[in-house]
Amino acid sequence: MSMKSIFVLLVLFIASWKLFAQEIDIDIAFRIEEKDLIPEGIAFDPKSRSFFVSSIHKNKIIRIDKDQRVTDFIGSGQEGIGQVLGMKAHHGKLWVCSNTGEGNPKGKSMVHAFDIASGVMSKKWILQSSGEIHLFNDLVIGKNGDVFISDSDYGAIYYVNTSVKNPELLIKDERLNYANGITLTPNDEVIVNTFKGFFKINTITREFKGLPFPNYYVIGIDGLSFYKQSLIGIQNITYPVCINQYNLNSSFDKIENARVLVSNHPLFDIPTTGVVVDDWFYFIANSQMSNLDQDEIKDPSKLKEVLIMKIKLN
Repeated sequence: MSMKSIFVLLVLFIASWKLFAQEIDIDIAFRIEEKDLIPEGIAFDPKSRSFFVSSIHKNKIIRIDKDQRVTDFIGSGQEGIGQVLGMKAHHGKLWVCSNTGEGNPKGKSMVHAFDIASGVMSKKWILQSSGEIHLFNDLVIGKNGDVFISDSDYGAIYYVNTSVKNPELLIKDERLNYANGITLTPNDEVIVNTFKGFFKINTITREFKGLPFPNYYVIGIDGLSFYKQSLIGIQNITYPVCINQYNLNSSFDKIENARVLVSNHPLFDIPTTGVVVDDWFYFIANSQMSNLDQDEIKDPSKLKEVLIMKIKLN
């Protein structure tokens, strides 16, 4: 680890302790009793006021309706779905990333589109390339309906739309290694975080450039969301685990400052992704991902109910 990285971690550590001592508006939104779910993705449908939570252990998606009733939306393995990661609800459909055979060149990375009202699959796109390892991690949907996907293992951004049969490569670059959290600016430009920091991509020209944050090096951001000229992201691969807000300039090409919303909360156990709903950030607080090894639960006795927490944004 470089001295620059160590400095950043120390700054975040000090800042997080300072902010955690303040009165932060954070609470448990709802609980999921299915302890071995091992969730990764969360989405919200404004029409039905339903949340959707994905499982990488059970290869399924659950639904929490406006009355907090929990049901299976997509059953285990339904429509060939694999380990389910990022999801987005958009215009009556739930768009889903899933993968089979993680780390295997013969594995599949897929995008499914499900009708939210009926649960019926509208379409499925499959990427399976001999000799290549892919992992569709998260996705975001543009104004014209194009779906952009972060491919963590291949270091690339893919896209799908109704006119293509299979996922198409938008851009591949070594700076996109472990591309994870992904979102869009109001100008419909993709912002993605990787092991090299934040980057912005013009999806028309495919211009690819860094999103600078002077004197800081921000990596490993999951659950990236755009909110009122800022980015909300979950930092879950460095210590302390925290949820941060990165404030952008008016042209969305530079991070001007940042603040820690909450850090090292006692209920955290590898928080993963979140979604902005009515000026609140809802997120998976305890994925319990560290208790999963090769798709097997290492110690069932340590599992706890899944917590979806929320933070007030401003």
